[in-house]
Amino acid sequence: SFFRLVCAMDPAEERTLLSRHNKRPPLDGWSALGPFLLVCTLGVPVYAGVLLPLTVLYQIIAFPLKLLKKSSSSHQASVPSELLSLPLVPRDQRKFDLVLFGATGFAGRLAAQYLARSYGSTVRWAIAGRRKDALEALRDKLVKEHGASLQDVGIVVADSSDPRKMADMVRSTRVVASSVGPYCLYGTPLVELCAHQGTSYCDITGEANWVRKMVDRFDDVARKTGARIVHFCGHDSVPWELCTLALAQQLKQRGENLIQVRCYDECRGGLSGGTMATIFESFGVAPKRSSRDFDPMLKLPSGQRSVFTVVERNTKILKYSSEMGRWVGPFLMASINAEVVGRSNALCQYGPHLRYRESLVYPGFMAGFVDTMGLVYFGTALLFGPLRYLMQRFFSPKPGEGPSEKEMDENYLKVTAIGIGDKGSKGRAMIFFATDPGYRDTARILAEAGLCLAQDALPALPARSEERRGGEKGRSRGSPDH
Repeated sequence: SFFRLVCAMDPAEERTLLSRHNKRPPLDGWSALGPFLLVCTLGVPVYAGVLLPLTVLYQIIAFPLKLLKKSSSSHQASVPSELLSLPLVPRDQRKFDLVLFGATGFAGRLAAQYLARSYGSTVRWAIAGRRKDALEALRDKLVKEHGASLQDVGIVVADSSDPRKMADMVRSTRVVASSVGPYCLYGTPLVELCAHQGTSYCDITGEANWVRKMVDRFDDVARKTGARIVHFCGHDSVPWELCTLALAQQLKQRGENLIQVRCYDECRGGLSGGTMATIFESFGVAPKRSSRDFDPMLKLPSGQRSVFTVVERNTKILKYSSEMGRWVGPFLMASINAEVVGRSNALCQYGPHLRYRESLVYPGFMAGFVDTMGLVYFGTALLFGPLRYLMQRFFSPKPGEGPSEKEMDENYLKVTAIGIGDKGSKGRAMIFFATDPGYRDTARILAEAGLCLAQDALPALPARSEERRGGEKGRSRGSPDH
């Protein structure tokens, strides 16, 4: 077990949880004084007098150009219809149980190392990517670190821009676990092929608008072929999903529906090149209109709209929380977590009109002020094209780069979740990751999600002619994003 989810803990034990694992919040205590004074005396005046006015002027000038900007998804290779209609390979005849696509990237390498260390050659798995030499070097490293049996790990050369190679990969395995992002640029052909070929799929995207499009386009065909397409299998957004599920289960046992969730996050982490590339690519891209008259995140297996919805009430400003006795502020991924919880609520029916609130907890006011202003600076810089270019070109980590081993050892995530039932009862859940949640544990969650999908007993795949008639023979209990 690499994380701990509890619904009841001694308050004294919970207060000392971080110190017992030698974890310290960033800007703890008086270490926040220097950055706080710097932000007050220099950061705020520069922001108010220079950065904000320039950004407003840039947005006024750039607005007409935005209207002409095409969606980023137009860069993706289209999948020829003959590849989508290839015969379905029976699952028990496929060469691999799991293919890890993007294995030479930062998160992909961590996932490969986890699979090698935890499972070795006891499962049939392969590493996949664009360059055979890089894949061979990775396998050689796994053999050196974890034993000669890993020489059996397969190598699959596949590229998102080559649909034929992607189709060969998809038809060779029961499950594809993808860490190749930004998914709005590189993910759609793979999801489409998996949905049509009855191959299950999981990823670590945090791109809700792209997922919304995937549900809209491929949910129905995936149900016909039995493919389970599961997005958000990482730090975004498994911890908050599990906490919400635990609260819903607690209250169900008392005969109540969950009507409110309040999540308080304590974390330390870093950013990889892939994460930054996703932020730069997806920032400001509006979702395309759905083919349905409602949000695809609310789509039920029947095709109808779920009446179980989520209302986001995330913390937007720095403020004091009497419930936690601490200063709290906005969390960067809170809106994405709310969307994912909303999708689960639509399908699993935790409670109608569920209110979701998420906050980042700080060790003190000065730390909260510095962090909140940093988020304001970053968001404004993304809106100012020249500064966004400079950040992306010179200051952002490159693809394949990320936090060091030492930094990941110091990182952690603790989420305290409080749930309210429709009759007034209160539930509580806490989840704790004792190491880096954004990459090390994201990689482990992705690997475990892929193995869960691979080891599920599933009905036989439908014949292609039956699938074209919309037959229910291969219907799965899963769905493309849950």
